[in-house]
This record gives sequence, C-alpha cells and structure tokens, in this order.
Amino acid sequence: MKKTYIINISKIIKKVIFFLSFISLCMESSAQDIGDFTSVEPLVQNSDFVIPSTHIFQKIIEAGDPLTEGGVLPIKNDFTGYVPISGSSENGFLCINSEDTPGGASILNINFNLSSDLWETTLSQAINFDGVAGTARNCSGTITPWNTFVSCEEQISTVDSNNDNYYDLGWCVEIDPVSKTVIDKRWALGNFRHENIVVHSNLRTVYEGADSNPGYLYKFVANNVQDLSAGDLYVYNGSKDGPGNWILLNNSTPSERNTVLTQSADVNATVFDGIEDVEIGPDGLIYFAVKGENLVYRFQDSDPISGTSVPNMEPYVGNTSYDISYENGTSSATWGYGNDNLAFDGQGNLWVLQDGGRNYIWVVENGHSQATPLVRVFGRSPSGSEPTGITFSPDYRFLFISLQHPNIENSSSTQIDAAGDIVDFSKGISLVIARNENLGNGTLGLNDFLINEPLLYPNPSTGNFKIALDKSYSEIEVFVYGINGQLVLTKDKIPPSIEIINIDLSNQKPGIYFFNIKSEGKTTRIVKAIKE
Repeated sequence: MKKTYIINISKIIKKVIFFLSFISLCMESSAQDIGDFTSVEPLVQNSDFVIPSTHIFQKIIEAGDPLTEGGVLPIKNDFTGYVPISGSSENGFLCINSEDTPGGASILNINFNLSSDLWETTLSQAINFDGVAGTARNCSGTITPWNTFVSCEEQISTVDSNNDNYYDLGWCVEIDPVSKTVIDKRWALGNFRHENIVVHSNLRTVYEGADSNPGYLYKFVANNVQDLSAGDLYVYNGSKDGPGNWILLNNSTPSERNTVLTQSADVNATVFDGIEDVEIGPDGLIYFAVKGENLVYRFQDSDPISGTSVPNMEPYVGNTSYDISYENGTSSATWGYGNDNLAFDGQGNLWVLQDGGRNYIWVVENGHSQATPLVRVFGRSPSGSEPTGITFSPDYRFLFISLQHPNIENSSSTQIDAAGDIVDFSKGISLVIARNENLGNGTLGLNDFLINEPLLYPNPSTGNFKIALDKSYSEIEVFVYGINGQLVLTKDKIPPSIEIINIDLSNQKPGIYFFNIKSEGKTTRIVKAIKE
C-alpha cells in the first residue's frame, strides 16, 4: 500500500543547498583541461577500454547501428571528425570513415544537450560515392578550415571504370557535411595511399604523406584559397635529422597526377616507411607519424606558400622507452610499433594513437624532447582494437575518437558510459570523451532534488554515500558498478520501510561509480557517483 507523504521543507532546502554546492564544485573543476590526468598503468590490452578515472566516455554510434536516413553504420570505424556549426563546441556534424573495402563515410548531426550534459544524434546519413567511381579503405582525413570533410582512401586501384582518365582509388575526397554530398575527388593532391592531410590556416597549403614503403612526404600549394582542385605539388628530399628541400613535381594532367609515386622515386625523394598522420602544431611546426619507423618527426617549412626549403627536420618522439608514472608507481613503457593518428589539444599536447604494439593513446606534453621526455599514457583500447580518428571540439572540452575491430571473443566484460548505457566493445565504435565534470550529470538536475525520486548524496564523497528514497517502492536492490563495468557492491532485499540506504565505498579507489537502483527487478534510476 502506498504511503501518504507530508512535504518536509527542511529536507527540500538541504537538497537545494547540496545541488548548488555540486554546481559550484563543477564550475571550479571545469577550469581543468582535457589533458589534465594521471597516466593509466602501461599494461597489455584486455577486454576493457581503460582511461583515467578523471575522464568518462559516451557512446555515439557503433558499427551496425541503424542510420536515420537508411542503412547502417559500416564496420571499421576510423576518422571521427567533428565539424562545428558556426564555431560551436556543442552543435556540429560528426564525420565517420569506414576503413573497409568497399569503404564509406557517414555523417551525423549531433548536439550537446545542456540539460542532460550528453551528446545526442538527430540525423545520420551514409555518403553516396557513386559519382566518383566509388571509394575504399576510407582511413583518416581532415576537417578543412572552411568546414568541409576530407576522407582519405588508403587503397590504390589502377582501374578507370568511369573513363575519366583518373585511377578510381587512391585519392582524397572532399565532402560537404551540410548537404552530405561529395564535392569531388581532389586529383591535384596526387594518387597514393592516403592516410590523411592537414590544411594550413592560409587556406592554400596542404601537407600529406604516402602510407606505403616507400612512402614520401608532400606539400601542396593550391592556386586559390579554399580550392584544392589545382596547385603545385612538391615532394621532400633531404635529411631526416637536418635540412632538406621541396622538389616540384609535374601535376597538371591526369597522367601526371596518377603517377606521383613514380615521379617521387625518379627524383630520389626521401623514403619514409609509411607516413600516417600529418598535423600542424601550435608552434607552427609540421608533425608527422611514420608507422614503420616508430617515430613522429617534426620540421620547419621556410614558407608554407613560397618556400622550397626545410631548414630543419628532426625526430620528435618515439623509437625508445619512456618512464610512465601512474597512480600506484612508475613503469618503463616501450613506444613500440605503429604511431598513427595525431591531434593537438588546447595546451599544445600531442595526442598519438597507436596502431600496433599495445594500441595505446599516448599524450606527449608540450615541451617534450627526447632528452627530457614528457610522455603519458591516456588510454588502452580493448583487446584486438586500435584507437582511430581523433578530433577535438573547438574549446577542447570534448575528444571524438573511434575504436576499430575489437576482438569479439575477448570482449567479455561490459562498461557503463556517461549516459548509463551498457557498452560491451564487441564492435567498432565511435565515442566522445571528456573530463567527468563536462560529460553526463549522473541524473543530477534541479528537478531531482525537488520531486519524490531517489537521491544520492553527498556527491562527490570520500566513500560514504546515502540514497534517500522519497517514494514508496517495493523491495529495493542497489548494484554499484565501477567505471569499467565491474560490479563492486550489491545491496538487496531492502524493505520499503527503509528511507535512507547507506553505501560504503571507502575501500574502493577514487573515481566514477554508477548506482543502479532497481525495484521489482527493473531499473528505476542509474546515478553517477564520484568518489574522491
């Protein structure tokens, strides 16, 4: 039988005070950057997605999920490019590549809900590549300064099925995320196995590399701003630890654009073993990852538009071991094979995703050098998977990333994301990551403190939490899960006469926990708790 309630004004006041205190704490914490974290322990992969306890993730979409405009998201999620609408960090498009054959790309309209502090998808659509003879192995890419999406084909084909004199595959494809249509394949950037490109803020210069062995480093200078259809293409020749030059290639006809690799070999261009990502740092230097050499290089261009020399090229990070300090100690971690996608955060830290070795998400701090290393491990991807993509929102609060080809047999555990959804990492998946205070509010809204619903307090806490039940439920069960989905505590068969449930997590590590409150076997609430 339901109980009759008399409003307890003092209780409501206490709850509102707690709510305001919580908001104040969040406002203080929000000053911290996404790159503020303590390394995770540098261990081998397991079935979990391991990130620092100061951060949390939310699933955006995974392979096989239906798209609102028909079809499903393809497998092998790769580049995960956020395109802001009018510069917004809370309203934009998410462009997701599929590194498969045949390939593909999908674009989602996404926005950040200020009430739930969660990302929502309002539309999702596959891109039609039929007008450009199809596509394949859409690997990384870029978001141009004029907010188009460039999807890069990491597969070459010498077939010309539509008789346009260009090979069908091995190009960069520029796409309009608003209309979700292909603008064109950018033939002038050359035909080779493209991993990604980066476009300079001058709106004309592009840096790119061939993901092959032999692979080469290129600079393209467009004839006109915001137009990648024609321009001069150069290949690098010189030292990998010293000066070099840009050599101009022939780049006007389809035949010349089809044979960029042959031209590069003919002029004895410097060979790199698989250039992956190329990015421009906040210091103006150009950084590029070479997968087969276990190195990220950086160089200075004499002038992005007119320069034909490189005053200095140098190895920046990799090809050695680094001491990683984590919560419970320090271990030496080998950089290993496969440095892949790159991105800079707002503090100038370089994030490096690893395709191979232990498939870490590395962070190389601003100010790092090989002599005085500043290297941390942000994350370990689940068994069998590699972290891919990576872009940031303009304000650097949110990091967008994908995890490609997890090993289904080993993905046995489940984890709970910021929305309270269960994620098992058995498929390719695209995520958003942020600091705890910036993503998901654990159902803490003002209405939760003023209506008769379960309330968790104090939150954050050093370990002793209370659940106040303001409704008459039948028998209650409480299941407490850690950030990696492991069950850490159960309280069951709590009679309806109990109005305050004590939960003691003082013996657990600091971090994020989820309280799943059930009645009659059904979940009534999932609440996020922070243990300090």
